[in-house]
Amino acid sequence: MDGFFVTATWLDVLAITACSGCIACAWAAPQSGALRRTLWKGLGGATLLITISSLLMLVSRTWEMSGAPLISVGQFLPLVAMKTPYGTNWWVRMAAVQVLWLAWVAGRFSLGRGPAGALYALALAVIAYTRSATGHAGDDGMFMPAVWIDWLHLLAGAVWVGSLLAWSLIVFPALLRNDAWQSDAAQRRLAVNGYGRLSALSGVAVAVIALSGAYGAWEGLGTTAALWQSPYGQILLVKVTLVGGMLGLGAHNRYVKLPHLDQWAGQRGARHPLVNKLPGFSSWPYRANPEAIDPLKRCATTVNIQALLGIAVLAVAALLHHAMPPADMHHSFCEPSAINAAVELLSPVKGPLNAASPLAGYPPASGRPSPHEQNPAGVFHIHDSESAPTP
Repeated sequence: MDGFFVTATWLDVLAITACSGCIACAWAAPQSGALRRTLWKGLGGATLLITISSLLMLVSRTWEMSGAPLISVGQFLPLVAMKTPYGTNWWVRMAAVQVLWLAWVAGRFSLGRGPAGALYALALAVIAYTRSATGHAGDDGMFMPAVWIDWLHLLAGAVWVGSLLAWSLIVFPALLRNDAWQSDAAQRRLAVNGYGRLSALSGVAVAVIALSGAYGAWEGLGTTAALWQSPYGQILLVKVTLVGGMLGLGAHNRYVKLPHLDQWAGQRGARHPLVNKLPGFSSWPYRANPEAIDPLKRCATTVNIQALLGIAVLAVAALLHHAMPPADMHHSFCEPSAINAAVELLSPVKGPLNAASPLAGYPPASGRPSPHEQNPAGVFHIHDSESAPTP
């Protein structure tokens, strides 16, 4: 069961990441009609993925809340969708998904630069916010500062990793297949300038990731020792290690390979005087040779490795989402007020919660705590015979 929850979360974050990357690349990519059409098709696939993941998340959260067998989850879906805080967020999300599709259709010829691209980005930001509001950050309220910071962290990470995925799967293959990009100096400059814009955007995204991630880590850990003494902290260390590897490769691309690409395109490659003295970062002058595409191939190889590491980071982030932050350990697993509010909504039974109450073990909108801890017997009794059957 836990594996299903983590997989659903990973797929959902991957979908948001894929959509963000395609939009970012549509803004930064070379002005080529064929390439933009390919990106548009890729964005359509990413939009389909986020539609599927949105439906899967409702099933996942309902299963997590009920603790019932998967085969019985269907009878509780309308209840969770219509009468819980998570369901409210989910309907907002699905409305935003419909806007994604409308913007995708309208952006057939102006993806990334016109109103359709801006509308798509806005709807995607709303979806990302509903994701943050129903995670750990939303436990104290969906509009608290922690939610906004987590939202920025999610968006920045999605832009960074997503753009790497888009360049790895769409842009670089298109450039390497087309002889015009290899032989024409003007086409080369378009390609290199597009990659330069994306590199600058990634730099901004990384800065936001670092600041928001530091805040989120401190809020979740509570103490420095929890970083290596708790499962949450240990998972976080794995994530930080993977991100560190991505940063190292990205810095090498930015300060070594990008100057080579500039020279390959007939432009003057700017080399940073301090970074150039670091081991492994010396940027020697580019010399033309019969294999003139080599700088682009080397850059594509590095981006491919970064993209794979990014996918691993998303998987670790999904694990982290389902781990209990040490800073929350001193709280009870579930706030009584949250449970009683759910009881008021879903049942005519009044009074304090007890073992026989409806929704015993019902978690807050974030989906925490685990149903195995709060509801080991899988009890999800609903005393409203008109709204849902009792298993």
